[in-house]
Amino acid sequence: MESFLENAETRNSRDQANGQINAFIANVEDLTSALKDVNAPEIARVKAKVKMALSAAKSALADGAAQVRTQARQVSANTDSFVRDNPWQVVGIAALIGLAVGVFAGRRTN
Repeated sequence: MESFLENAETRNSRDQANGQINAFIANVEDLTSALKDVNAPEIARVKAKVKMALSAAKSALADGAAQVRTQARQVSANTDSFVRDNPWQVVGIAALIGLAVGVFAGRRTN
């Protein structure tokens, strides 16, 4: 149960961080498009650097998402394999979890 909560908390933190990163990227893109008419050499250099950084950030986000999908598929395949190879152990584990939830729920109502 504790590892499930940690995974949910980790997932929530990651989703928040991804949302903030995506918002930051959108803001930077808006800024660079607003500065497109400014022809100063210093601004042009900064815009070029920002565009390269944005490209790298987008690539890193895409790579991270691909890695998460790959890991999720692997975990799913491993879980499926375990359940198929050990059906009675899975039934026993599920029964124990159900029993524990029942005991804890019964204690809370008293």
